[in-house]
Formats: sequence, structure tokens, C-alpha cells
Amino acid sequence: MDDMKNTSGYVFSLGSGAISWCSKKQQIVAQSSAEAEYISAGLATQQAIWLQRILEDFGEKEEAVTIHCDNKSAIDMAKNLVFHGRTKHIAIKHHFIREAIEDEEVQLSICKTNDQVADIFTKALPREKNPEIKRSSWSSRTTH
Repeated sequence: MDDMKNTSGYVFSLGSGAISWCSKKQQIVAQSSAEAEYISAGLATQQAIWLQRILEDFGEKEEAVTIHCDNKSAIDMAKNLVFHGRTKHIAIKHHFIREAIEDEEVQLSICKTNDQVADIFTKALPREKNPEIKRSSWSSRTTH
């Protein structure tokens, strides 16, 4: 049943390998695609900060983590603290992304939709986008 809730997804890579990924249904109904992306970016920010702290425990000090988002309005909401009229109904817990940007723990960057790696966690992948997908099950697919 469609409950009108969006799905957030992210993938973090270190070097050439994925080290963390998630696909999670959002707890609220977003009123726009920008709001859904903003909430998703907030979820990714939580994970980015956690991963930074783990790397610090290993003696690696990382610069701000770049989070690639394919929605310019969501990035504007996160960067513009006076964008209050359109975001005042969003739960406070989602706004901590603004503080993470101010503290230079994360930075948001626009990403073309066609280049968005995390889409596989939130949408069905059409055959046109990846012609290697065959009608057989995922388990029979090999990677190189």
C-alpha cells in the first residue's frame, strides 16, 4: 500500500569501495521532493559525522565530507538559515544539517540525477540505465 512516504538512500565510499549504505523509508510524509531530499541529506549527514569520528579514532583526520545531492532546492534549504518560511514545518531534528555545514563537518554539492549513485537504493533501476541487468535474479550477476 502506498503511504506517500519517500525512501532515503545513501552510499559512502572510501577510495574505490563502498563502506556504508542505507535505504530507509522516511518517517514523515514530505510535502515536496526538495523536502524529501533535505531529510535524506540529513540522514546522510548523521552517517558522515559518525564515519568521520571512526576515522579519527584510527588517527585519520578528514576534511569535510562532501554529500552529493541531486536537488538544488534541498541544498539551498540546508545552506540558507533564513529559508524559514518553507522549512518551519519540518521537524527540528532534520535541521542539524545546517549546523554540520557551519561547523565544516560536511558540505553539500549538486550532483546530476544521472550521476546519482544512491538512486539504486531509492528507485527501481530501469534497464535503459544499466543494460547489463538481465532477466535473471540478482544472485546470478557477477561483478569485476
